[in-house]
Amino acid sequence: MPERPETNEQPGGPTYPISHASAALVLKRKFPRVGLWPLLISVQAVELLWIIFSYLSIERAVITPDAVHLSFLPYSHSIVTGLLLAALAWGMGKSARRSTVGVAIAIGILSHIALDIIHHEPDIALLPLVWGPRIGLNLQGYPILDFVVELAFCIACWKIFEGSRGLLIGIVVFNVLNLPLMFPPAGSLTPLVNHPNILPTLILIEVVATWLLIWWFGKDRIFLEEPVTTVRTLSVGEQL
Repeated sequence: MPERPETNEQPGGPTYPISHASAALVLKRKFPRVGLWPLLISVQAVELLWIIFSYLSIERAVITPDAVHLSFLPYSHSIVTGLLLAALAWGMGKSARRSTVGVAIAIGILSHIALDIIHHEPDIALLPLVWGPRIGLNLQGYPILDFVVELAFCIACWKIFEGSRGLLIGIVVFNVLNLPLMFPPAGSLTPLVNHPNILPTLILIEVVATWLLIWWFGKDRIFLEEPVTTVRTLSVGEQL
């Protein structure tokens, strides 16, 4: 029986959509006048690009029966791609005289890249090119720590948002559902080897599911902006 070819890549895995969706809660708290749906889409805009590029075979993952390696995603997940998309969102918001919306969406886009740099193995490109440096702190390479950090991050986002108990339960459940990806049993990923489109499909389903969770439990949460206090300088005569 021929041996499986070895790879120099470290064990990797896909990102977890609930962490990105939770980041939208913080943005909603910071920018209460911006709709929740634009924020939810912004934090996953980069992931949606990856899903499309994966279906078109422009980007790809290396899948073995025991691990997933997101080895080639320079076009959707590069730092420069994130900056360009953020600049585009900001520019469109400014041109439409909705600067606050543009800024919020831009931050949402950049938050995805920032979280993936922490989570991913070194596969985040600086430039949207085949060659060039790759970075990633590889948190996912330490599954127990990964689970604790991601759960703590999601709960912190919920706390900042001052969300409901139902939202908290949903966030915890989605984190628990990620455990099979963090600790995949031997050979459990075999179905993905011959059917690579299953992976982006599963990620898309989870993205939509986490969107619906955050929207359903967060749509009725209303934040009032603090009134702007106008300070007027008095003349000498008025002071007297």
